[in-house]
Amino acid sequence: MNSQIKIVDEFLSEEDLKKVINKYNVQDVPIWGLQSSGFKPEQLKFLKCDLSDDEFYNTYLYEKVVNQLQGHYELSRVYLNGQWNGREGDLHKDGCDITALIYLSPYRYGNGGFTEIMTEPEPTLIHPIPNRLVIFSGNIYHKAYSFAYQDCPLRVTLAFKINQK
Repeated sequence: MNSQIKIVDEFLSEEDLKKVINKYNVQDVPIWGLQSSGFKPEQLKFLKCDLSDDEFYNTYLYEKVVNQLQGHYELSRVYLNGQWNGREGDLHKDGCDITALIYLSPYRYGNGGFTEIMTEPEPTLIHPIPNRLVIFSGNIYHKAYSFAYQDCPLRVTLAFKINQK
């Protein structure tokens, strides 16, 4: 694995993971909005749910993420991304020092859904294994791919955008 990327599998406790998954599985609460990661007006949008004001995410889970880092940090924002088939992101930088993603959706090898990070000397592809934390520089170009097939679940990640103090 590329030294510019940190991966921690089985990151959250079973209880914390269930709480996060239940947040986006609630059908009667309209928490999702739309966003895109690129700058092209014709780019298709995907789902976003801002959780920056929720103490469970902005304090409790954030502290677990920052404990994986060395130094002093502050949270810029935290949110869920949801992508269904055909709704890829675009290569982009996040404009923060650190991006941390926790993959939440069920996954089967062969379904795609990678995060492509433009590391040197060649790009790194990360499989979206449920409960996997991946940490990388928010100033590196990267792209999220949706799952490949229409019968795949929504590809959901919990994203933390973090800056050094």
